[in-house]
Amino acid sequence: MLNIKKKIREHKNGSTLISLLIFSMLTMTMSTKSITLRPEEVLFSFISTIQRGFYEVGNFFSGTLNSINELSKLKDEYKKLQKEVDKYKINERNLVELRRENLKLTEQLELKKIKNVRYIAGEVCGIDPGNIFNTIQINKGVKDGIKKGMPVIAFQNGFQSLVGKVVEVGLLNSKVLPVYDSTCYISGRMQKTRDTGLINGKGYINDFLTMEILKINAIQDIEIGDLVVTSGMGTVYPKGIYVGRVRETIKNKDHLLLNLESMINFLRLEYVFFLDIEG
Repeated sequence: MLNIKKKIREHKNGSTLISLLIFSMLTMTMSTKSITLRPEEVLFSFISTIQRGFYEVGNFFSGTLNSINELSKLKDEYKKLQKEVDKYKINERNLVELRRENLKLTEQLELKKIKNVRYIAGEVCGIDPGNIFNTIQINKGVKDGIKKGMPVIAFQNGFQSLVGKVVEVGLLNSKVLPVYDSTCYISGRMQKTRDTGLINGKGYINDFLTMEILKINAIQDIEIGDLVVTSGMGTVYPKGIYVGRVRETIKNKDHLLLNLESMINFLRLEYVFFLDIEG
């Protein structure tokens, strides 16, 4: 007897569950008029409950396995679709690059030839900010016919514009002094009014160029957006090459000062042309 009580204490939770189960089955067999205990009904109820439990458990595991299989299939489909998307992205990038290259080549072909000038194409391979002046490195040198003092231009946004001049030449490459350098001076002319002046850089790649015009009353005819070209009066740059666009006019005592935006976006500069002036 003591052993039975001990077992019941050790398995208190299990005993409580069994008791509740038996009580539930007994209440299901009770009549509303009288309490009648039928062994066959009790047994049937017990077996039905167990069967129902196994059925629910089976459905749960079956549904879980099906869900796992469906998830695995969805993952496989996702991976396949992701690979297809990656292929389309690569194709799209290739198409964009081809369009860019085509545009660059089209711009080079549309370059208007200056009389008595031989064009030598080159590619920018570096921009060096120096203590004395800035330089742009080009992949053409003495071997390609490049000489010190040659003017350098580029074709951007439909304009044949001035980049600078050659200041150093090696066998296979050369260095160009850009128009924005503070030691670079250019003789310029207003394309519309034909007023002339001296253009100078400030030393910074994104800063304005300045143009000093001695004729103070020229301010009456000059407007924001007017174009400035090389005058051809110097010994380096041919006439008519675009240099900049007027962004600000300033009266400075007895002369006029213009702030110009360079026609070249140097941060996007890739290809240039050296001008070998014949004769």
